[in-house]
Amino acid sequence: MRFRSSNWTGLTVVVLLALLLGACTPTAPAAEAPAAEAPAAEAPAAEAEPGAIELVVWAEGGTVDTMTSDPEGRGKYGQYLIEKFEEEHPGVTVKLEYHGWDEELRQNLVTALLGGNAPDIVVGENFFQQYAELGSLIPLDDVIADIKENLVPGTYAAGVYQDQVYGLSSSTGVFGFERNCKVIEAAGLDCETPPATWDELLAQAKQITEAGNKEYYGYTLQGPVGFSVGGIFRVAVYLTQANAPMCSEDCTQPWFNNPDAVPVMEFLREINKYTPPGLTFDPDEGRVYTQLFNGISAYQIAGSWHIGWAKDSGCEDCRYSGIPVPEGGQPASIIVANVMYAVLKESEHPDVAAEWIKFLTRDDVQDLVYPLTGRLPSTRSALERLRPTVDDATAAFIDQLLNNPELGILPQWRKDPQKLWQIYNDMLTEVLTTDGPVIDIMDKAQAAAEEVMNAQ
Repeated sequence: MRFRSSNWTGLTVVVLLALLLGACTPTAPAAEAPAAEAPAAEAPAAEAEPGAIELVVWAEGGTVDTMTSDPEGRGKYGQYLIEKFEEEHPGVTVKLEYHGWDEELRQNLVTALLGGNAPDIVVGENFFQQYAELGSLIPLDDVIADIKENLVPGTYAAGVYQDQVYGLSSSTGVFGFERNCKVIEAAGLDCETPPATWDELLAQAKQITEAGNKEYYGYTLQGPVGFSVGGIFRVAVYLTQANAPMCSEDCTQPWFNNPDAVPVMEFLREINKYTPPGLTFDPDEGRVYTQLFNGISAYQIAGSWHIGWAKDSGCEDCRYSGIPVPEGGQPASIIVANVMYAVLKESEHPDVAAEWIKFLTRDDVQDLVYPLTGRLPSTRSALERLRPTVDDATAAFIDQLLNNPELGILPQWRKDPQKLWQIYNDMLTEVLTTDGPVIDIMDKAQAAAEEVMNAQ
C-alpha cells in the first residue's frame, strides 16, 4: 500500500506560508521534561533493492540528541534502535538530522514541504495536530490498530486530530506529587500521610509556612513566566482534576473563562500565599524546583524526571505520591514530554516509515526505554513489567500512568499559540497578584483570546 500524495492545494500552500512566517516569532515550548529518545529507522518496501532506501528523520535537537551521542550512556538506546532496525531490514539506512527546538524545526519543515524535499519522519512535540489539519501527515490508525489498546492513551493524545492518530511516542513522562519529609516533619506533620485533597494541602501548606517563619514554606507554585508553559502544565493538572478544560470540546477554541475553572483559580491564589517569595514568577525552572530539594519548600507538582533530579541534588528525604484532588473532583494528571514520531505524507518511503513507528512499540524496544534513558515506556505491558523492578518513587509515577482515569494534555492551538499562551499567562499573573473577582479576570482573558482567534 502506498500512502504518498503530493497534491497540495492552494489553500494548504497559503497556510504553510503563514506557518513559515509565524515560525519566526517565539512559540511556547511544549514541555519541560528532560531530553528523550528519538531514533528513527525504516523497513524496506517490498520493491526496494538492498541499499536503495534511506530513511530521513528530522528531530528537535533539544529532545533527542542523546539518541546518538554518549553511546556509553543514554545514547545506547538510540544506537540500539537504529542498529536493530537496520539489521532486521536489509537495505535500509537511517539518517537522523537535528533541527533545533520547536520553532526552528517548524520553520525548516514548512520550507521543506513547500520545496518538495520533506523528510520521511518528524520527531518533536506540540505541533502534530496542526500539521495533520494541513494534510501533511499520514494517519497511523491502521499501523497501530492491533496494539492501540496496549498504549497509554496520553502518549498519542497530542497527535490525535478528528479522531485519527497522527503521532506516537515510544516513551513518556507524567506529573505526580513530590514532598520533602525533612521540611514536613520539622513543622510537626507526618510525612507518611501526604495530603489527599486540596483542603488538606492548603491546611498543611499554611501550617508549614507558619512553622518555617520565613526559613521554609509549604508549597512551590510555578506561575506564568513569559512564553514558558511549564507553570501552565501544572495548572492544567488542577484544571483536569476539576473537569475544567481550558478549551472547547475539540480544542479548536480557547475557553479561558470556563466557570468550572473559577474554584481552580481561587485555589491557586490561596496556595500561592505559601510559596517562597518571588519564586512563582521566576523564569529559571531549575531554581524554582530545587527549592524543595534544598529544604525551602515542602510540596510541589513534579514530573517523573524529578526523581533523578532530586537524587542528583542530594535530597534523600524526597518522596512521591498521587496529586491531591478537590472535593468532588477526579484523580487526574497531565502527560508531558512526549517525544512523538509522525510520518510525512511527502515521504519517499511511507510504508517503511510506518514500520518504524510500530517497531517502537515492540516489547524488546519498550523494555529498554527506562534502563537506558530513565524515561517511562509508553505501553501498558512494558509499564506493568517494569513496576516490580523499580524503587517506590518510580512506581508512584508508573501508577499515575496505569491507574489514573484521566491523563490530559495541553491544547494544541491552531492559531497564534504564542499569543494565546501569553494571554493565559497574563490572566494567571492577575489572578495571583490581585484580589479582584476571578471570573472578571477570566472574562477579560477570554475576550482577548477571541480577538486573536477572529483576527484575519
